Amino acid sequence: MGIVIVDRAGWNARPPRDPADVEHVPLSGRTEFVVHHTETPADRTPRSIQDSHMDERGWNDIGYNFLVRDDGTVYEGRGWLVRGAHATDHNVTGIGCAYIGMNQPTETAKRTIRALYDEACARTGHELAKRGHSDVGNTDCPGTTLLAWVTAGMQVAEDLV
Repeated sequence: MGIVIVDRAGWNARPPRDPADVEHVPLSGRTEFVVHHTETPADRTPRSIQDSHMDERGWNDIGYNFLVRDDGTVYEGRGWLVRGAHATDHNVTGIGCAYIGMNQPTETAKRTIRALYDEACARTGHELAKRGHSDVGNTDCPGTTLLAWVTAGMQVAEDLV
């Protein structure tokens, strides 16, 4: 499955609050793929999530590297090469991918998250560990449904045929 990523300009992203605080991470240093849910309505926009991260939490930018909507749309958050702010002690090693919603992803969203994981492995040149946010931090994110799917290997319908 090829993926198309809506870049930051495509969703009208704000620039980072402090560009000097943007830390670049080589893909070779990535060792894990961390799945989250935004714990918001599924129709929430990346821009509103970014606004919340920056204005309410005081972060430099949106926390995730990528976000995925139920229809399979992928949005670039911080992207492949920028340190995330999604999982304490795993922001350099982990690529953070957030499902926009709350623990009830569609099959399309799961296929897209899996395709993004496969792309991440191809770009890094090695297999990344599959993690739910709660695997690396004290949280209930990404919820029981998503965590069970990640723990089971992130299989999608075509994998089961």
